[in-house]
Amino acid sequence: MKNKCGITQKQIGATDEAPSLTINKLGIVSRNYTFKFPNGYRDFSHVMPDVLKSLDKNKCDAVLFSLYSIVPRKSFDLHASLRRLRNIKMVLFEKFIDGQNCPPRGREYRCPLQYVIYHRTLKRWQKYELKQWYGTLKEIGPRCMACFVENELPRRVLGNCCVLICGETNGVHYSDRDRRVHDDFCLREKIPRNVKIILNPIHDRMGYDHKTIPKRKFLSENERWTVSVWNKGKKYKNGKVKKENQPAWTVYHDGEEIAVAPMKKQFGVEVGIINI
Repeated sequence: MKNKCGITQKQIGATDEAPSLTINKLGIVSRNYTFKFPNGYRDFSHVMPDVLKSLDKNKCDAVLFSLYSIVPRKSFDLHASLRRLRNIKMVLFEKFIDGQNCPPRGREYRCPLQYVIYHRTLKRWQKYELKQWYGTLKEIGPRCMACFVENELPRRVLGNCCVLICGETNGVHYSDRDRRVHDDFCLREKIPRNVKIILNPIHDRMGYDHKTIPKRKFLSENERWTVSVWNKGKKYKNGKVKKENQPAWTVYHDGEEIAVAPMKKQFGVEVGIINI
């Protein structure tokens, strides 16, 4: 039996067709992934329903969660939360395996499974799935990078927004020689002009700010937005946790950083709102 929004109690329809939506107000959500919530999990499952409800009241069109978002299991059912939404039309997050109880070689282990986009059509909610292709240019190589731009990038365009997962922003290259960012593989060039927002969910804070930040600025040029959001709690090899005092996100518009203050801390996570 379907409810009035078209969601069955068992599943949400899956589609290979990318949604085409217009985002005017975006909610971004981050957490510390070393923290175990009252339900015993380190993912967003304990707070996601309340966070979505809060952002829906604030009339957000879409919500972007940092990666390592949800451990899929029968005990967590997002359908009821989606059914109650009135303004949110798209929710973006990642499913992952949390191997905290069996870390290899004494280190934490988390394995991404799928990047999931729930989006609402006139008739029902649909599920659209993606996977991260690469983290650095060295991992993928020139030939596969060209394939990504030609074949995968069009699947990432979701109306006036485009999704680059984690290190896929490294598809543009920063040169130490001239201290400039180069679009050698036409990644930015091939993003359609109607795309106003690049959504960049990340697992944890990337290093090499002198390279990472210019890339985000470069991708935001020509009156676009680049929104990156990640989790706090990254551990060094020596086991110490990286300290981060600022919100776990950066927002750039037309090459300039936009300060987005977190809402009053609630639900044990950081939540921000961006008016596009």
